[in-house]
Amino acid sequence: MKNSIENYKQLLCCIALIMITFTATGCGGRESSPPPTETEKSKVAQKSIDDFIAAAKKSPKQAAQNLSILMESLEAYASEYEGPYIELRDAAKELLSLYQSSAAKDKIDAQLEVLQQKASALSAG
Repeated sequence: MKNSIENYKQLLCCIALIMITFTATGCGGRESSPPPTETEKSKVAQKSIDDFIAAAKKSPKQAAQNLSILMESLEAYASEYEGPYIELRDAAKELLSLYQSSAAKDKIDAQLEVLQQKASALSAG
């Protein structure tokens, strides 16, 4: 009787250990998707910028708020992928600064153009 209880405890410990191992290593779960390609990353970033610029031209009063939201994505891209994404983020930061300081429309338009060029350069490079 005592021997069967010990065997039962060992069996439970082994099952628990196997379950923990599978959980920790991700075995048995759904397959993870491959990381995005350079083209996919640049398309997503460029579309985000294009959408923002279109919205900014349509509704300039909302642009600073929309840009603040977009900055979260640009920060993540810059820290994860670096390179041209850092330049894109920095151009957006400059634009946000212009919005926050109520800069002249021509300065904002010029920085919107810079941002557009940086986004376009992602797919060209």
